[in-house]
Amino acid sequence: MFMMNDNGLNPAVAGSNTNVGVLAGRRSQWNGFKLAPETNFATISVPLGKRKGLQYYWHGVGLHVEQDRRGIFTTFVAHASYAIHLRLNAKYNISFGLAGGIRQASISLSSINPYDPVVASKTVSVIVPDFVPGAYLYSKKVIAGVSVKNIYKNTLEYKSKSIGTSGSRLFPTAYLMFGKKIISQNYDFIYIPAVQVQTNFRGIPSAQLNLMTYFRKRFGLGVSYRSQDAISAMIQFRVYDNIVFGFAYDFTASRLGLANGANSTEVMFGFHSVMSSENYDRQKGATACPKFEL
Repeated sequence: MFMMNDNGLNPAVAGSNTNVGVLAGRRSQWNGFKLAPETNFATISVPLGKRKGLQYYWHGVGLHVEQDRRGIFTTFVAHASYAIHLRLNAKYNISFGLAGGIRQASISLSSINPYDPVVASKTVSVIVPDFVPGAYLYSKKVIAGVSVKNIYKNTLEYKSKSIGTSGSRLFPTAYLMFGKKIISQNYDFIYIPAVQVQTNFRGIPSAQLNLMTYFRKRFGLGVSYRSQDAISAMIQFRVYDNIVFGFAYDFTASRLGLANGANSTEVMFGFHSVMSSENYDRQKGATACPKFEL
């Protein structure tokens, strides 16, 4: 559900909505495997200043924390982000953002033999600075974004501490996203096809194709295909005017699916100080961004 978590992927998204937004989620991969990957995250996005008429620019700030566990390795990141938004014309805006913070990588010795002399001689935790730049082009019906992770300090070394060999490094990884909103004639249904491409410029890029259908901005169903990996079913629904729940279930399409319980789940919860959902069936009532507004 990368369309829901766009602020966590791209710092330029901060402030693109007209309200304060909070999102938290958890992804559990390869259920049934010992030490299978797990990801927990939370983000907040805050626009600064009121947008009036054809205001030429405004600002946005955000926070993002994430913990990613995979096997014996755990990575924790904490970022504060800033974005400046520029109005290109009456329909399109563009923003540029930068997230900065820390990345902590650690090894859990409780999962392996702590008396192994090789393990005992290694550093179990390293903290390094981390930065993520991004750009975001958006209107009421189209969005396109790009961000790059691991662009700075992509070795897990700090002073005398290190994880891995001196040649070990995290390759810079780009995330490109595009989505379009299609509104039905009576404004009851909104269709959002979207694609995200992830690449480290060294291997074959990974692409994810989404198609979401929303009914009266209250309930959404969707499907997703991640290249050579999984097919997903997604459901999202809104409670009141400002609370959103999302759930996705991945059916593993690779050879990993031959193992028992190799599928994955993803849960997200969002809260927004959002505009009223009344007049959803009128043209002017369409959401300001081409995603499931909270």
